[in-house]
Amino acid sequence: MSRATGRALRVLVAFVALLVLFGVGIAAVGPLRWRAIVLLEKATGHLKDVEWSDLRWMLGRNNGVDLQLLSSTSNPYLAIESPRASKEDFNSGKQLFSENCQLCHGDEARGGPGGPDLHNHTYRQGRSDWALYLTILRGVSNTAMVGRNMPRDDVWRLVTYLKRATVDAPNESPTARPALIEPLTAVDLKNAPARPTEWLTYSGSYSGQRHSALQQINRNNVEQLRVEWMRQFSTTVERVETTPIVRGSTMFVTEPPNRVEALDASTGRVLWVYSRNLPAHLQLCCGQVNRGVALLGNRLFVGTLDAHLIALNADTGKVLWDVEVADSSKSYSITAAPLVADDMVLTGVGGGEYGIQGFLDAYDAASGQRRWRFKTIPDPGQPGSETWEGNSLKVGGAATWLTGAFDPELRLVYWGVGNPSMNFNGAVRPGDNLYSNSVIAVNVDTGKLQWHFQFTPHDSHDWDSVQIPVLVDTVVDGMPRKLLAWANRNGFYYLLDRATGKFLLGTPFVRQNWADGLDANGRPHVRPESAPSLQGSLVYPNLLGATNWSSPSYDSELSLFFVPAVDRGSIFYLWPDRPPEETGARLGGYDARVPGEDLTVAVKALELKTGRVRWEYSRRYSNPERKAMSEMGGLLSTAGELVFGGDADKFFALDSKTGAELWRFDAGGYIAAAPVSYEQGGRQYVAIAAGRSILAFALPPSASHNGPPPKGR
Repeated sequence: MSRATGRALRVLVAFVALLVLFGVGIAAVGPLRWRAIVLLEKATGHLKDVEWSDLRWMLGRNNGVDLQLLSSTSNPYLAIESPRASKEDFNSGKQLFSENCQLCHGDEARGGPGGPDLHNHTYRQGRSDWALYLTILRGVSNTAMVGRNMPRDDVWRLVTYLKRATVDAPNESPTARPALIEPLTAVDLKNAPARPTEWLTYSGSYSGQRHSALQQINRNNVEQLRVEWMRQFSTTVERVETTPIVRGSTMFVTEPPNRVEALDASTGRVLWVYSRNLPAHLQLCCGQVNRGVALLGNRLFVGTLDAHLIALNADTGKVLWDVEVADSSKSYSITAAPLVADDMVLTGVGGGEYGIQGFLDAYDAASGQRRWRFKTIPDPGQPGSETWEGNSLKVGGAATWLTGAFDPELRLVYWGVGNPSMNFNGAVRPGDNLYSNSVIAVNVDTGKLQWHFQFTPHDSHDWDSVQIPVLVDTVVDGMPRKLLAWANRNGFYYLLDRATGKFLLGTPFVRQNWADGLDANGRPHVRPESAPSLQGSLVYPNLLGATNWSSPSYDSELSLFFVPAVDRGSIFYLWPDRPPEETGARLGGYDARVPGEDLTVAVKALELKTGRVRWEYSRRYSNPERKAMSEMGGLLSTAGELVFGGDADKFFALDSKTGAELWRFDAGGYIAAAPVSYEQGGRQYVAIAAGRSILAFALPPSASHNGPPPKGR
């Protein structure tokens, strides 16, 4: 079939489907309506992994296809189950496996000379019924697994056997069990700091402070810390960036690119696994990343690389609802952990390098229905749209690709916004480009903007302002103040009044040369020579910024803000002789390292109210090709007078008063995420993602129960 003929066929099918819809009435409910919608979805390109030849079978009866679910989600992996699932079908499937698959995969699929063990195996196309069906029919490219020309019903019988004998087998083991968590309430989340035995949100609490009140592990005994358990993932992604959630005895983690796992928090044993099939082609800026989940009631929420938000049963991993947040074919994705606020789930989106239009969404936690959307690039005619010229706001980026914070009393959600697009060529988008490179304070009940503060107007250095907002209640000049502390990628530390957005303080915390300070309202005095140029402009900090997405932490007793920092410059260039509209990533330029310059990575302890550096723990690298990205991992502070963090593949603990290194562990994998702390059976644990693993540390039992308390603060 020629391309033109195929296009004509799709148009014809779409037209017929629309006629059927109008014929039966849009509001009609029933099989005919769902069939028409499925036809329309296929004709308009939303069922990429379903062939036209499959449609006649799919639109029939008693075939295992939930047409209503398929029409609402466009996800065959969720909506199709094997229609040949009886005991007789299972036995027939077992015989078919023996005849067709056993030679490679061995007896009972336990592995053989030509194929892997399929028990709890990570299937290339996914673990759902439809994914297994496609794998059997099509095979797996670049492997010995070739497609099988078998009758459709036999393929489904084989799927039934594989699912029950291998994929579902772990959950039938007498040692496996559901998670059975106690439902988490909105009140529990609000009072998370008072529940230090658990880690209930991405940042530990709504404030984003990442501070644990546990002190069993402290500066006097931390040198005895040892690995208690390790969970090694099967992913091929080089580094896992998940931050675990711990509720009761269960830990929830994400494994890139498409899995969620429930683990026993004291042993690392797998309780259940959810796996999602992803489209074959996704346009992603910075790798296959997922940074975690959120929890409310017995629902677990996760965003996906194809820009869906999914609710899972936290006890079993079963899908409760699945909504498309944005069209992944237009380069939208979700990499951040969601944030629960009251009875809503909030999520942002990634894809700023590809000219998306960023937004922040809130969804009903029970139903998945969208409550509101705040657009980080205003529509034409709306306030802020005047800061973009021409059509630049239509492809302006301003992604929201990390997690925010929440003040339940002020009813405000605080969320960081990424850079404008094109990243380096600001000439194509004159103006401040709101609300890029800003923190937005959005009313959680209405989705309306309360205030904003723009850190870097008209950014041309890719300095996303998506860092974690840190909310602090303290006394300033004898008066109680609600503050927002923010160490920004542009090299300045900021202090704002989080009720009003008023600028209170801004001071550099690393070397910077792009601005001659800030004015009384916090707006930078930008040096014109810092803009990217054809000949190259030397700018500090570098492309990755003074600090990037790795989480800071805050100790209220010490009034110290701990931030992972980088000291290095970049030479920023514009692309020569390129049109302003590019295909793919809309960068408009590039950066290069400064020849011969060392890299310094550090943890800096900043005084909350002044930004002055109290102490610094740093390491200098003379190798300009240092493995992985030039940044520190995220941080965790504890009442044990410790700050935990990661430097490349080293996990360390510092004295929170002095910055002295007290303990170091070679994790064997690159650390980018932040640690968490929790308690199980009277023992404190510290867990961290490193490389392709989750490691959990604890003191030996004798030290756990008899370790000395920390000395006076």
